[in-house]
Amino acid sequence: MVAQELVASRGGGAPVVVNSVEGTIAPGFERVGDVLAHGVRVQVGERERSADLGSGGGAFTAFVDGECVVDVWAGNAAPGLAWSSDTRAVIMSATKGLTALCAHILFDRGDLDVDAPVIRYWPEFGSTGKEGTLVRHLLSHQSGAIGVPDAERLLSWDGEGWEDAPGIASSIAGAPPAWAPGTRHGYHGVTFGWLIGELVRRITGASLGTFFGTQVAQPLGADCSLGTSDEDLSKVATVIEWTPRSPSRPGTLTMVDPNSLAGRSVLAGRKGSLFADEAGTPRFASFMNTRAVLKAEIGAINATATAKGLATMYAELSCGSRLVSRPSVSIFSEEQVCGRDAVMGVPTRWALGYSREPSNGVAGLPRQHGPNDRAFGHMGAGGQIGFADPVARVGCGFVRNHLEHQAMPLMGAGLVAALYECLGTPR
Repeated sequence: MVAQELVASRGGGAPVVVNSVEGTIAPGFERVGDVLAHGVRVQVGERERSADLGSGGGAFTAFVDGECVVDVWAGNAAPGLAWSSDTRAVIMSATKGLTALCAHILFDRGDLDVDAPVIRYWPEFGSTGKEGTLVRHLLSHQSGAIGVPDAERLLSWDGEGWEDAPGIASSIAGAPPAWAPGTRHGYHGVTFGWLIGELVRRITGASLGTFFGTQVAQPLGADCSLGTSDEDLSKVATVIEWTPRSPSRPGTLTMVDPNSLAGRSVLAGRKGSLFADEAGTPRFASFMNTRAVLKAEIGAINATATAKGLATMYAELSCGSRLVSRPSVSIFSEEQVCGRDAVMGVPTRWALGYSREPSNGVAGLPRQHGPNDRAFGHMGAGGQIGFADPVARVGCGFVRNHLEHQAMPLMGAGLVAALYECLGTPR
């Protein structure tokens, strides 16, 4: 273990210690540790943007050609508890990358046809206008199955009911789609995991979390899981709510209209949504910290992983063939849809379950998935990211616990940019 204490000079003053960074860094990659220590600052037009680890902590790991060149961590996992090599973070929507890989494996084995109708595997799904939905539509956020119609009956914000994945999937199957499948794309923010998870269960007989554990995490020795065991709960960092954008603005995410597409996608109802209660008080962090929620297998939002565990998975996808064949990586990472998202209202770009970098990025901001357009992976709320770059043969993972309150998170992108600068690749 190589420990280093990095310093930064701010505002022309004397150097101050910002974060003590621990871990290992190969020669030539020191810049990545420096960014983790004191954050990143960029100029976007006339506006300066910055980000750091806030009052929490985080970790970043990168593999190049299968070799770990950076594995560093800093800050606090909980008040008074330093981040360590085995600290896991709740990786939020980066979970969807893990779920996508489960479908990818089944496709590679010939057990799942992405051009088949969903009803081939899940007959009950073919009701109320969804009979023509293809597996491809589920994976690329085109199915329109964005909500859980009985959410207020099935699920409680104290964590009750979230473990019943088959029951929740059944409720989704009985509901009409928000649009004709295949005609639009819109982020299936919470339902994605139950949709793909039910396919996995119908095909293999195993739950999504069990399949991921036996077919991905265990073979790779990757410290990540979909549904956290009792013995691993103590390793999970405490999620900290988004920092307010400014001292004069409360850092709340108010309840979304339950009749809107955005509201339906985050289970908005009389008692609020995933992000805030009926009074507009933020609850995302407290929900994600709930023991019952962490133990459930919510294949869209609640996997826990170390940065190295997440990067190990994507390193394998970048240049290995132990889990899936190289030809199938090309197929599953191919763009399916690109453009304005019907749910989020911003440009998104999807492969088969994995995200791709939107083609119209903001000038001045580093790219979340690195500079190579073939890179694919998935981001998570608050700025976490995991991706594979088969061009540069890079696999990365960045996790944190103090959520970054920016539409285009900067901290992870800054670490990725620093990595590619060390590789001699313009960001």
